[in-house]
Amino acid sequence: MKETTRKEGMMTSERQYRLFLKYTREYLSQITGYSKNYLSRIATGARAPSETFIGVCCHTLKEPQEYLFELVQPHEVSIDPALKGHPDQDLLETIDGLAARLTKAEEAVKALQDELRQYE
Repeated sequence: MKETTRKEGMMTSERQYRLFLKYTREYLSQITGYSKNYLSRIATGARAPSETFIGVCCHTLKEPQEYLFELVQPHEVSIDPALKGHPDQDLLETIDGLAARLTKAEEAVKALQDELRQYE
C-alpha cells in the first residue's frame, strides 16, 4: 500500500477507509487487540496504518487489503452490493451481550431452584 500523508488527502471528511465504515472501532478493538484510541487516530487520519496493523486486520477479518484500506466516500459503502444484507455490527454486539446476560440469569435461576429443593 502506498503510504499517503494527511496533507496529500489520506483522510478527508469526505473519504475514509472502508474498514472503519464497515466495522465499529469497538469491534475492531476486540478482535485485533488494538486500542480504540489507536484505531481512532488511524480512522481520522492523524496516523497512517502500519503494515503490521494492516496485516492483522486483513488476516483477522479474512478480507483483502485493497478492499479494507480503500478510501471511499461514506455513502459508497451503504450502496456497495457486497455489503447489502450485512447485519449491523453494533446490533450483533448488542444481541451477543443480551444472550450472555440471559445465560447467566438462567444459571442463577437454576442455582436458586437447586437451593430451594434442599429445603423441601
